[in-house]
Amino acid sequence: MLYFEDALWIRENFWRDTIGTLYFVLGFTGIAFHLVLISILPEISNFISRPTTLILSAQFIACIIQLFVVFVPVPAMIAVNKPYFMNPVMINVPAFFLVLFQTFAFIFMMINGIHRSLKSISPMAGCRKVIFLDNVIFGTMVFVFCVSFFFTVNICAHTTIRRFNPPQLNWKLQYFEVIADIYLVALVIVPTIICHTVSLVNLSYRRLFQKPTSSEENLEEELEDSSKETICSLFFYAIFDLLYCFWICLSFLSTDPILSLSNVFLTAYWPLLTAITLDVHIRSALIYRTRGVFQAANSPIVIQPNKKEPKFSKF
Repeated sequence: MLYFEDALWIRENFWRDTIGTLYFVLGFTGIAFHLVLISILPEISNFISRPTTLILSAQFIACIIQLFVVFVPVPAMIAVNKPYFMNPVMINVPAFFLVLFQTFAFIFMMINGIHRSLKSISPMAGCRKVIFLDNVIFGTMVFVFCVSFFFTVNICAHTTIRRFNPPQLNWKLQYFEVIADIYLVALVIVPTIICHTVSLVNLSYRRLFQKPTSSEENLEEELEDSSKETICSLFFYAIFDLLYCFWICLSFLSTDPILSLSNVFLTAYWPLLTAITLDVHIRSALIYRTRGVFQAANSPIVIQPNKKEPKFSKF
């Protein structure tokens, strides 16, 4: 009987330790990789457009804040089996920032999808340059942040915002927040998929029915189109976004610890994963930077002696 109780205690603690370790490791690793990617973006600015750089930077910063508010508080709550803040006002602070920047990342996922779709439609080139000016993107960031803030405050006003439950190792969401989050995901994914579909139809029509000419204007357009999104990449963007939104909605409706964990980290990792997987320039720069870090860490330390003799004053 004692052996059975010990085995049960070890099993429960192993599961708790595993979940806490995953929160810490995934959070710390995600913050590190997002910071590396933010430092890489200026170096590859000649290969990706200026709007893409600004949009990805906004997404990465939002993801860093999401990871920052969970990678230390959640393991601490699991370790002591108590809330991170005991004050009734401060207890909701981590979840408030988590929901705020998750909403910001969701909306910017739609903006990034619309930008990708417009890049592939050549008649929309002039409209795209006007819509995605720097000042317009900065204004969009402020507007999206205000919408996200209002969305989060509205949840706090109607119900108790989500809280991490240490005994059950999951995030406890109220019914109002679940419905609001599902509506938000639907409002994000529908315009994104519509834009992807329109751009795929446009690319397919140009590839199948339009014959290239030898004029200089068409030659310049072909050179410009070679750097744009291909049909295959847009198709994979649409499929991945659909699967991502389906999984996020499933995690909202479930209380399983793994699904609850995936709700936090899939949202934070999604811009990073899509950028690395489907953009060859970002992927190559990240591999080069990572290889340089490991080479610098493994190289021996060489201390060069100072050959300059010390100069003494005559006085």
